[in-house]
Amino acid sequence: MRMLRRCLPLLLVGLLVTWSCGAIDGGSRGTGITSTVQGVVLMVESPSDQQNSVQGIRVRVKGHSAKSITGEGVFHVQGNFSGHLTVLFIRKSDGLHASLGIYLPSGGTLTLNGVGIDGAAGTAVANSADVDFVGEITQVDCVGQTLTMLSANRPPGDMDTYLVRLNTSSIVDSQGNTLACSALRNGEDAHVRGTVESDGSFGNATIVIE
Repeated sequence: MRMLRRCLPLLLVGLLVTWSCGAIDGGSRGTGITSTVQGVVLMVESPSDQQNSVQGIRVRVKGHSAKSITGEGVFHVQGNFSGHLTVLFIRKSDGLHASLGIYLPSGGTLTLNGVGIDGAAGTAVANSADVDFVGEITQVDCVGQTLTMLSANRPPGDMDTYLVRLNTSSIVDSQGNTLACSALRNGEDAHVRGTVESDGSFGNATIVIE
């Protein structure tokens, strides 16, 4: 198990480089929008598998047909999904079936770090999660230190909003110059890379105004 923990991060880096350099099909929702859920399953507790192996686990997004690559606990799923979703972790050999709820901006990438699966309870939990997306600012609250955003890559009718916390984040322009909250305007696009907080908001982010 110690060897597995050491090798998985290296495997994840290698696979993510491969996926980022490879061809990604467009056409999701008919608009060329593709969202991504990826990460690593680090631990499995299964009553039917005493070795608690991560081998053979398939990952998909409930209710969606999506491309999935899974190996040695590392997974990468792409498709036409966004908003409130359920990620399923399934293994036929021992009947493992667990779920994890997420909230993903359209066209964005969510990375689930250190996923632990409880086979008896049918649940999965990530140690942490990172988000990467381009959003359109719809509300600036400098007093409350938040931005409300829509996905800039949303399909027609998608009005899901996402809250970004400024008190733990930094704001820069495309040249890397620091910006104050007062400089932000509704309608501007921003590239957000941050972490998912326990309440579903995004924090500890780098926000690049485009």
